[in-house]
Amino acid sequence: MREIKIKVEAGNHDRVHVPLKLTMTSEELGSFDSATLIDLATDNEVPLQWTIENDTVNFYWILDWLQRGGSREYELRLGEESKQKGFEISLNDKTKVIDIFLNGRHVLTHNFGKEWSKPFTYPLRGPFGLLITENEPPDHKHHRSLWVAHGAVNGVDVWSEVRDHGRIVHKDFLNIHHGSVFAEFTESNMWVNSHNKPLLDEKRTIRVWAMRDEEYFIDFKVKLTASYEDVTLADTKEAGILSIRVARSMTVKSSGMIMNSWGGINEEETWGRRAMWCDYSGEVNGIWVGISVFDNPLNPRFPTYWHVRDYGLMTANVFGLSLFERGRGLRGDMVLVKGTSKEFTYRIYIHKGNAISAKIKDKYVDYICPPKVYKL
Repeated sequence: MREIKIKVEAGNHDRVHVPLKLTMTSEELGSFDSATLIDLATDNEVPLQWTIENDTVNFYWILDWLQRGGSREYELRLGEESKQKGFEISLNDKTKVIDIFLNGRHVLTHNFGKEWSKPFTYPLRGPFGLLITENEPPDHKHHRSLWVAHGAVNGVDVWSEVRDHGRIVHKDFLNIHHGSVFAEFTESNMWVNSHNKPLLDEKRTIRVWAMRDEEYFIDFKVKLTASYEDVTLADTKEAGILSIRVARSMTVKSSGMIMNSWGGINEEETWGRRAMWCDYSGEVNGIWVGISVFDNPLNPRFPTYWHVRDYGLMTANVFGLSLFERGRGLRGDMVLVKGTSKEFTYRIYIHKGNAISAKIKDKYVDYICPPKVYKL
């Protein structure tokens, strides 16, 4: 067994349940087929997971708590078997769904069958197993819980489900990975018009992190590639690289609340505004829960605009500038030259309480400025 010491420094912020990553080379580590991580302050084993990409090994775990200015040391033990359990992924090729479970509890289902106009994630559960999104609401049948779409792709509507609409067709899963820290899958999709002519290719990665008390982080990444011709993602509010329709009882119309990173409240102060994050919270079965979306500073046109409504829609939309910036003469068209790609990355936080009690501001800082992690 080989032992490697690791140190984590909190920096300028208190840290509570933060995903961490340590990257090392295969040459540094040598060959190994098992590993554990020990918190040296308590001598307890910490759930650990790793991925290997070419000559790089990434180790992942969750920092439970660390005070501002503090540090913590761990021991990485290569060659020692872990007793930790965690996520499971169940892929059903017959029903065309992929399910994620954490310690036996259902977290989400991803639907990718041909009967749907596009792949989507539903059910999506939060604390206490509560369903925090709605699928096919009566007012907008094409709002599918958690989904990706755009209403004007070279003139093709891949947002709604009206006559001659486009579709997003599932092709394959490129990666399915699960362990004690996260579960992840990467899906290959093709966007087509109503006659099945290809428009562009999409690679979508969904990673669910094991947090506490049935709260979850979901890292959501979408890469769009103009594989067949130049592609124009036109200026429209009917678009969202990441779109969510919250449960009906959570909507502002049902006494819920929208809040963005600047303190804007509800649609009047958040729709069409740019913000680093947006949160939607409300009651489900008498319990207040919420869902936030964090924009990544590396995303195109950061910070994103938000197409967010009191009736329950929350969409990160960097395209509809002519509507969001009325009177300024701006256009939000985005062109992908053939052979090029655009990548969008977000973090979703499913939590108890509202944006204030859940300390969304602090969670966003953890996302863009995480603790320092290094080998001693």
